[in-house]
Amino acid sequence: MPVVDASVVIDWVAPGVSATAPAVKFFDRLARASLEIAGPRLLLEEVSNALLSGVRRRRWSGAAADASHGLLLSLPVRLADDHRDLDRAWELARRYDNHPIYDMIYVALAERRATELVTADEALRRRLTNVDWIVGPDQAAI
Repeated sequence: MPVVDASVVIDWVAPGVSATAPAVKFFDRLARASLEIAGPRLLLEEVSNALLSGVRRRRWSGAAADASHGLLLSLPVRLADDHRDLDRAWELARRYDNHPIYDMIYVALAERRATELVTADEALRRRLTNVDWIVGPDQAAI
């Protein structure tokens, strides 16, 4: 069960995302394999906030955001809420130039579960190039 971050989930649920986007293709592969995904509890809040930001920035309508939020809540995501992930995320953030802790929570969860972290966040992947289990949606093992 891979860990996915908000950047991938946003690309799945946001209005108007192309069916050929790497994250959408990744989700299609997961669905065909009937696999669940994992993420920290923070995942739902981050994606929900991105949907609201899209409405404020007039990227999509409120109705479209409502539909996307409903899709978000229906995804087969197993959410984790473990203080050990926050502790480890802090260590990682400090090690990697005080990188934002909310990104490192995903890294800590994937590390603890010994699974891939799938992210569309290229800055995170560049920062952690030495970690081979952090991959883009087009590189995921599934």
